[in-house]
Formats: sequence, C-alpha cells, structure tokens
Amino acid sequence: MKTLHIAARRLAAIVLAALFSMHSAAIACPSCYGEADSPMTAGMNTAILVMLGIIGFVLSFIAAAFFLLWKRGRQNNLGLSDKIFVDEHGSLKSKNEKGVVEWNNF
Repeated sequence: MKTLHIAARRLAAIVLAALFSMHSAAIACPSCYGEADSPMTAGMNTAILVMLGIIGFVLSFIAAAFFLLWKRGRQNNLGLSDKIFVDEHGSLKSKNEKGVVEWNNF
C-alpha cells in the first residue's frame, strides 16, 4: 500500500514537470488568441458553425427515429388490445375465434 502512494506521488511529479516544461505549447493558437477581425478567425467560426449544424442534423434524425419507433409500438399495442382478450380461464383469445361474431364487420 505504501509503495502505491509513492508511485502515485512520483507519477504526479512527472506530470506536473511535463506541464510546466511545455507551457509554451499550451498558449492559444493565433485564430483563437489573435485579432477578432482576421480572416482566419472568421474561417474558424464558420467551420465551427458548420460542424455544429452537421451534428445537430444527425442527432435530430436519431431522435426522430426513436420517436417513430415509440409511436409505432404504441399503435401496435393499441391494435393488439382491441383484437385479443383474456378469457375466464386466463388464456389469450382472439375476438375472431370460436363463434365470436362481430356484427360491425358485415
């Protein structure tokens, strides 16, 4: 257990040393940190909007597919409850079985 704490401390020290030695790489790129009116910033903003639009489009179709499946399942369950019933013995029967006459079908 003690060796685990020592190894964790060593790993944390190595990670911190690496972060402090590479701080110049963590500075923002020119399009994010630079001028607000540059063409590079405008291009990056347009690219971000296009990617968000594509992701929104795909996710909306996934949500629509789940909604369609839910709606069809609900309609199927309602249709089954109109055609199938449980008799006095506890078994499932169809309304068109064994002499049950539906006068609305004529």
